[in-house]
Amino acid sequence: MSPSTGIPNALTIDLEEWYHGLTCTNVRPDHWVEFTKRGEVATDHLLELLSELGVRATFFVLGDLAHNSPKLIQRIAQAGHELASHGYSHQPLYKLTPEEFGKEVVKTQHLIEDITGKTVIGFRAPYFSINGDCLWAFKVLAEAGYQYDSSIFPMRTILYGYPGANRLPYRPLRNVNLVEYPLTTIRILGLTLPIVGGFYTRIFPYYLIRWGLKRLIRQGMFAVLYLHPWELDLGQPRIPVSPRERLTHYGGRKTLANKLRLLCRDFELAPLGEVHQVWLSHN
Repeated sequence: MSPSTGIPNALTIDLEEWYHGLTCTNVRPDHWVEFTKRGEVATDHLLELLSELGVRATFFVLGDLAHNSPKLIQRIAQAGHELASHGYSHQPLYKLTPEEFGKEVVKTQHLIEDITGKTVIGFRAPYFSINGDCLWAFKVLAEAGYQYDSSIFPMRTILYGYPGANRLPYRPLRNVNLVEYPLTTIRILGLTLPIVGGFYTRIFPYYLIRWGLKRLIRQGMFAVLYLHPWELDLGQPRIPVSPRERLTHYGGRKTLANKLRLLCRDFELAPLGEVHQVWLSHN
């Protein structure tokens, strides 16, 4: 929690199968039925860990997974976690038209609401793919009734990013209450750098992550953390991938559970929807 604002850090989960995010499998959605599904096993393990730690999170749910595993979505809701939307097909926004994107976000929103009976107010784009070429997405989200988004990664990576984007929460549309919560980065020597989340949490030593988050909080900011259930699943299949994805997908997975325990010990974490309400009370 930032002592100057009283806003806790957000813990978010991108809920998808292990094969949804791999670039070698994402381009072949018609072949997804051939892959072993591990979403329920991996997510149940994560739910047990979060229950043990006494922490609740926001689950950004992929519509394809919700359609195939509605009872899993019910279990997440019954455990007290927030359910939000991760789109339906896990396609980056630059592959969708505004009309196609609008249909996806409404379809996933209604699917989750029908399963849980709870209102969906948050969204995260696959691959953090809202950037300068896809700013039309904010209008689509607002028109669909979403209240917040967390899709901006304010630096460039190999796959995604929006360098130069605001690192702090902001309202991207005039006279509309939709709020953007960018993923957490830190500034060092004029550079914007990642410090926590997914691959970075797995690869970076914990003392570096803790130092970066403490530094962020001292500056009056709060963190938006993210991970995927498959990152904790040591039993998922290993398939031939590029050297880059061998590192980014499989690297450091054995360290993640302990790092999550340490993060929950050292920092106050809450669902992003609750963080959103606190932020609104200050802004």
